[in-house]
Amino acid sequence: MPKFKYAVGLWALGGAADRFLPSGYSERKAELRDVIKIAGEVEGISGVEIMSSQVEGINLNDFKSWLSENGLTLTSILANTFGDRKFKLGSITHTDPKIRAAAMDICKKTIDLALELNCPTVNLWLGSDGFDYCFQIDYERHWKVLKESIIEITNYNPDMKVCIEYKLKEPRKYMSIGDVGKALFLSMQCGDRVGVVLDFGHALMSKEKPAESVALLCMNNKLFNVHMNDAYGDWDDDLIAVSVHLQETVEFMYYLEKFRYDGWIGLDIFPFRMDGKRAAELCMKNLIGAENILDNIDKKKLEEAMGTLDAGNSQLVISEAIFGK
Repeated sequence: MPKFKYAVGLWALGGAADRFLPSGYSERKAELRDVIKIAGEVEGISGVEIMSSQVEGINLNDFKSWLSENGLTLTSILANTFGDRKFKLGSITHTDPKIRAAAMDICKKTIDLALELNCPTVNLWLGSDGFDYCFQIDYERHWKVLKESIIEITNYNPDMKVCIEYKLKEPRKYMSIGDVGKALFLSMQCGDRVGVVLDFGHALMSKEKPAESVALLCMNNKLFNVHMNDAYGDWDDDLIAVSVHLQETVEFMYYLEKFRYDGWIGLDIFPFRMDGKRAAELCMKNLIGAENILDNIDKKKLEEAMGTLDAGNSQLVISEAIFGK
């Protein structure tokens, strides 16, 4: 039985495409029902995340039935404010009132959708909001509108939690909310129902220690959702979890456990050259392995070692948990 609750983003399972081959390297699953079935077949997965655009034109009663048939819970819906060319220069921060209004409407409709589907959170990954050059935006105006927009979205319905997912860059060269400090600052300004999605790979790209980011958010009751993957640290690689950073992942889990995080951990991977189901299964195998290492750690001994500030002492405890005495 997994220690944490695991979900998977359905975008990971249907066949991913990159900018060099938009058709993708494998056959793409066109039917949402088929992708949900794949998710239900991955051992350890009990939830799914979707983008708002993925259910456009879908009968919602059918969608609920597909989830139920596969023993899955809908954990979060991402408001797609980045998948239309009109948002190329911004969405909820755009200076054109009509374009901003269109983006705000998507966010509010996503909240309506989440409530209808009994989904606990809406995710704001503001991929279009940011800048690419010096003097491109007025920073003061930009951050004022960003805050006002998120507060307006949150106030649209008091029964929904809104999650801000930060990322350093891509598609914009500088995304507005690029690190844990900005995300935490903004969420604290926007009220109790605004929190943060912590993506492991995004934290690495922002040169953070992901476990420290967990601690900062949990200390302020702002960790609302987690995305799990791995990366080399200079880009959003969205690799199989625990394929690069073993100790960082175990430390990440250590602090999730320490702060009694009871939310979801969603697999946010893009297996361009691998079968999506197989990639998700490898993620789960690795994450359960990391959980086992976490259970092997002598927590009292580790706390005492960290108290000495001598890395050799704490590394010995971790080495014994991973490799045995």
